[in-house]
This record gives sequence, C-alpha cells and structure tokens, in this order.
Amino acid sequence: MTVALNHLVPERDALNLEPQKMWILMGGLEGVQRMRENGRILVALASYVERWNFDEGIIIAERMRRDGMQLRRAVTRIMLATFLGRQRMRVPFYLQEVASSYYLMRQRLLVLYETNHAGLYSRLAEAL
Repeated sequence: MTVALNHLVPERDALNLEPQKMWILMGGLEGVQRMRENGRILVALASYVERWNFDEGIIIAERMRRDGMQLRRAVTRIMLATFLGRQRMRVPFYLQEVASSYYLMRQRLLVLYETNHAGLYSRLAEAL
C-alpha cells in the first residue's frame, strides 16, 4: 500500500521511497509474482459479483482486468530485468506499476462487495 500510494497520490516527499525499500516492502521477486497470481483471483471474485449486479459488476470487473493486464506486464518486465540484467533502472517504475495496479484492484473489489453483498464484505476485507 505504501508503494502504491506513493505512486498514486504524489506528495512532497514522494522521492524519499528508495528502490531498495520498495523491493523489500513488496517482498522481492516472490512478492510481485504472488501479487500477479492474486490479481487473477481478484478478477475472478469481481466476475462472480456480476451474478448479483450485472451492470456495476461488469464495469468494475473490466476495470480490474485492465489493471490486471498492467500488473502482469510490469511483473514480466521485472522478471526479465532480474534474470537478463537488462533495464534495471526501470525496475522501480515497474514496482510502482505492480503496487498501484494491485492496490486499485483490491480497492475496486472491496467497494464492489461492500455495495453488492455486505454479508461477504467483512470476510473478504479480512482475507485481503
């Protein structure tokens, strides 16, 4: 969340978050790969809401799919940079893209469940 908000909500000290600190906060390569896999699950959960509220569910699920594409693309670039040693200077930007996309997906899903199925919202919020 720290990395995502640093990217999404620019503040005066936004440049104080060093690349190494971002890498640690996100759990390194294993962490970003886990976020990629969890992103697929978040999209599946959003798609499930279409049963309750087709109009809103389909729009938010599509937004989440687009966030998920950006997340997967950034993770792929991080993996290539890590394994091939290319474009290492861009990795912090990819980390911000991963964090921001995942954060937006999570927030969109929580709002969708809160609006459409309050009974499941608290359990989902606790799990995420």
